[in-house]
Amino acid sequence: MLAYAEEIPEEENTEKISIKYHAMGDQVFSISAGLFIPLYFNNPNLAWSDSDAFTSTNLSLGGNGALYYGAFLNNNIQLGLEIGAMFAGSPNDHNFYMVPITFRGSYEFQFKNNLIAVPVYIGAGINMTSYLESFNVEMILKPGAGFYWNYSSDWSFGTNVTYWWVPQIYPGDSQYNRLGNFMDISLSAVYHF
Repeated sequence: MLAYAEEIPEEENTEKISIKYHAMGDQVFSISAGLFIPLYFNNPNLAWSDSDAFTSTNLSLGGNGALYYGAFLNNNIQLGLEIGAMFAGSPNDHNFYMVPITFRGSYEFQFKNNLIAVPVYIGAGINMTSYLESFNVEMILKPGAGFYWNYSSDWSFGTNVTYWWVPQIYPGDSQYNRLGNFMDISLSAVYHF
């Protein structure tokens, strides 16, 4: 009679294994283009309940684009610089332009073994605005989120939704202060290196 050993199933490993997809110094470069949506202007001198506190921008739907360079500090946190541009038309067929330059920080959530990435980010910096003969430089905040499919270890493709908050402050005459509110929806291609 042959002796045999009965196979004993291995104990299940109950520890959750955390896979790191990015390391400090990993870099990304992205290009984005999409739709620019003017929302409204807010007059901070009026109460929110006042019907005149919110007014139309009188701008048409426009276009936007951006270039972004960033680097990971760890698996999830990324810092970088974004240079963008947008255009929209006025009722008198004149063009309105903005060129924001922002320092951006983001936190990236990863799903499905890093097949899907969802970055949540905020950018802060300066915004150059041009309309007819008028040119202004003001502050801008750009919070947003994205949804990306990681095609390979080198390329990702996805979409972003970003809110643009542009305060126009006149220290000498606060009656002209306005808070610009805009949004963009864009498609992006990201190269990882």
